[in-house]
Amino acid sequence: MPRDAQRRSGAQSGMPLVSSLARGLSILACFKADSSELTVSEIARRTGLPQPTAWRLCRTLMELGFLAPIEGRQSVKPGLRVLSLGYSALAGESIADLACGRMQSIASRYEGAVSLGVRDGLDMIYVQRRQGSHILFADLRIGSRVPLATSATGWAYIAGLDSAAREQLFSELETALGPEWSQLEARLRKALSDYAVKGYVVNEGAMHAHVSSVAVPVRGRSTGRLLALSSGGIATVFTNDRLEAVARELRSLADELAEFVDRQDV
Repeated sequence: MPRDAQRRSGAQSGMPLVSSLARGLSILACFKADSSELTVSEIARRTGLPQPTAWRLCRTLMELGFLAPIEGRQSVKPGLRVLSLGYSALAGESIADLACGRMQSIASRYEGAVSLGVRDGLDMIYVQRRQGSHILFADLRIGSRVPLATSATGWAYIAGLDSAAREQLFSELETALGPEWSQLEARLRKALSDYAVKGYVVNEGAMHAHVSSVAVPVRGRSTGRLLALSSGGIATVFTNDRLEAVARELRSLADELAEFVDRQDV
């Protein structure tokens, strides 16, 4: 927090603050759902600290694992030790609850919808859905089912499977869908091929003719438990550039959620 706020807080408690600790915590408090990485200059501006002081504190926090540098960029993000501090506080939260704020931020900024889904048979069920535009499908909400074979969420789930499990699922889809499957399979395999290169799947019009979406799997680090995140909107708005930008956000969120997938209910 800025220094004047630190002084007010200390005065209210009747006890002096340890200023270096307060400054370090004020740096960690700069990171929000919509600012998950920051440069030292941005941190200095937000905290009111001199930039050399902000840099020294960031270096200390990096050494201790509370901040982590981002490769190839002059910025930092919260480290794993910050996440570990939050585990006990978040123990009663579901994955859907944990994801909600960040999903809404993405949905609002990109004017689309963001969904988190789990598999149920040959469908995906939305356990969380946030919407940033009123021109999307209002009938899709938490609890809605979408097909594995045509939805972006389903495609991302399939992308997260190992090859044996994927081929087994394809056999089930072929049995269930009959002749329709051959055309869907070709599109899906192309999306999976692209996923191997890009790290996300693109679904353009497979479920709704005028909707384009991107999606990523969310895999637990120890159990391999699998969910999927997707975001999409009207194709004229969700151009290739926007799809790529949203995909980066989804991958970042999926990486954050992977720390909790094995610990929380959906």
